[in-house]
Amino acid sequence: MSIVVRSLEELERYEREIDTSAKRAIDALRQAPERGVRLLERIKYERIGWHPIENRRLNLIEQVNQTFSYLTCFKAIRQLLSEFPESGGFRLHLGTDPGPDIESVEQNLVVAEVFAAVSITNNNKLYRDMERVAASEARHKYVFFSVPGFPPGRQPQLETNNGIQVWAIECHAKAEI
Repeated sequence: MSIVVRSLEELERYEREIDTSAKRAIDALRQAPERGVRLLERIKYERIGWHPIENRRLNLIEQVNQTFSYLTCFKAIRQLLSEFPESGGFRLHLGTDPGPDIESVEQNLVVAEVFAAVSITNNNKLYRDMERVAASEARHKYVFFSVPGFPPGRQPQLETNNGIQVWAIECHAKAEI
């Protein structure tokens, strides 16, 4: 799925949709009669969750993964909208949609890859994303990530000399469910 975000208002709408989907999934868990391994089985294999920004069912594991990937993307876009007001907005390639995770509507201005993980070394994701971004013709190149233990902000110790900026994004929820 590909979406274009041109304003903070659009981002806030998507964030509200994520919160609504999270509440629906938590309600489904509260109402589930199963416990223990059977409940875990349902969480993994059955569609008891909701897509973060589309009104459709999803397994809960995928909902969790997509939720934090999307939130990390949205926080990155907040920063990019501020830094590049001339961009025309940003196109997000979410899920399995081909293309970079984020690219400016203005061609070859900005490109970014984004991930949320439990460790910076998971699946060598940081370095694979840096390779993808390095291959782009965009003038401004970024990798944004959300990983516990990294303070939000630029992470120059993770940058190589190829001009790609690496930023840690804090992805805490705004409200409790």
